[in-house]
Amino acid sequence: MVATSTKNPTNVLAEAARKIYRTVGFTKWYNFWLWLIFGGGGLLYFSVARLKYIDFYGVFCGGSSGQGERDLASPGECFYHLIPGRYQLGIIIHLVCILPASILACVQFIPIARRKAMRLHRVNGWISTVLAIIGSIGSVVISPHSMGGGVDTISMVGTEGILFTTALVIGVVHAKRHNIAKHRAWMLRAWVIGGAIISMRHIMTITMVLASLNGGFYYAEPCDKISFVLGGENATMASYPECAPFFSGEDPSRHVAVHATVFTKDKVKIAAAINMVFGMAGWVAIVIHAVSIELYLHYESAGRNTKKPGQAGVSANTAAVKVD
Repeated sequence: MVATSTKNPTNVLAEAARKIYRTVGFTKWYNFWLWLIFGGGGLLYFSVARLKYIDFYGVFCGGSSGQGERDLASPGECFYHLIPGRYQLGIIIHLVCILPASILACVQFIPIARRKAMRLHRVNGWISTVLAIIGSIGSVVISPHSMGGGVDTISMVGTEGILFTTALVIGVVHAKRHNIAKHRAWMLRAWVIGGAIISMRHIMTITMVLASLNGGFYYAEPCDKISFVLGGENATMASYPECAPFFSGEDPSRHVAVHATVFTKDKVKIAAAINMVFGMAGWVAIVIHAVSIELYLHYESAGRNTKKPGQAGVSANTAAVKVD
């Protein structure tokens, strides 16, 4: 008689998944998937894929600087980034600091890394936090000219920067006081809100496509930026004759209405579409992430409070460790 397996395929997959998330220290499957999506999968992939941006002149603004094949920055952004001064310094500081900080932060939320290498967790945490705060300041510095520099964008970047850095600082304060539960909660708040920068990309893509399909949307772009993108006065005047006062010197800050669409090879129109939705997408993403992390923390807290005495595990005070 041939023996046949009685194992349910679903149970086999569940057991395999359980082994994976328990190997890295997670005790609850949903915590592992949340980390994988927003940390190990989302934020980590997003940051690693953009590490090459640190080569500012060769990659990020490679085409405009003449040191690379093309710009990986959004169309027209390198016009401001390549002008020596605070905006150039701000974007370089932002890229150099926030990308490594994000990668290091993903490691911080792996349970086994905290339990098996606490000293590494402390050092890594300090490096990540300091870099993140400096990088956040850099983003605020460049916001007046970032993605159109509208009031919606400036206020969005400023708000996210305040929420992000405030949560990081509060998290560090609780770590110094050995209140591990509150330290973890505030660090989660910081990086989930910081991760809104990823979700807003998806929101931008959807809204840009919908706006382009609908048609009739325009965004005011400065003539100096348009000239930079198109390569000079002749090309600019051919497409945007309204820029004549800019080139004559009559109106150096001249802006013209540009059709916002992604269904074109015209980089100026693509830039207009991106700039038009950037601030809005950021605000929506911040709200979604802020609400989501509060719901998650509330759900976790409610779960701990419903456990019977003696089943709640190690308390925050018992688990407190020196983190300075």
